[in-house]
Amino acid sequence: MFKGVILGSIPRKWKKKGRMRWKWKKKRRKRLKRAQKRRVGEL
Repeated sequence: MFKGVILGSIPRKWKKKGRMRWKWKKKRRKRLKRAQKRRVGEL
């Protein structure tokens, strides 16, 4: 979406950290969805 703008304004040091953080957010979201499904199944 606006990746180019962000990468352009952030120095190389931060590029990897940002990417890692984004991966964590995605993983966490998947885990939360799974947890919700489990709860629905239990009810």
